[in-house]
Amino acid sequence: MAPLQVLSVFVASFIFMQTLGNSQTCPDCFTRSRAAHYPNSEEKGTETGSCGFGTFGATINGGDVSAASELYRNGLGCGACYQVRCTDSNYCSDKGVTVVVTDQGAGDRTDFILSQRAFARMAQTTDAAASILPLGVVDIEYRR
Repeated sequence: MAPLQVLSVFVASFIFMQTLGNSQTCPDCFTRSRAAHYPNSEEKGTETGSCGFGTFGATINGGDVSAASELYRNGLGCGACYQVRCTDSNYCSDKGVTVVVTDQGAGDRTDFILSQRAFARMAQTTDAAASILPLGVVDIEYRR
């Protein structure tokens, strides 16, 4: 193979790998999942989270907190922030809510178990929040 051909193959491979890498780590891309809420939380998070924040963990970020399953990563995910939004356009806002991981937990095929406050804040209105809370689990999109 001539040097020019080798260079062309290298450049093409490099561009392909960059494109592939960017699609996997896209900062504007959302990951689809599901979220539940703590049924026993009094709107805010729990005071006994696995991250060790204690009573502060229930009120950090105004109470917009979450337990995470895979994203907990044996404690490395503690304190990470995620934009979480439900996907039902009849009830859910495009903005969603920003939550802080303060606990580890898994639900019914969920990545997040949100405080009731955070779960309700994904909705467009107070009435919409009253409609999604009884569902317990909703389809979501999230990004860090």
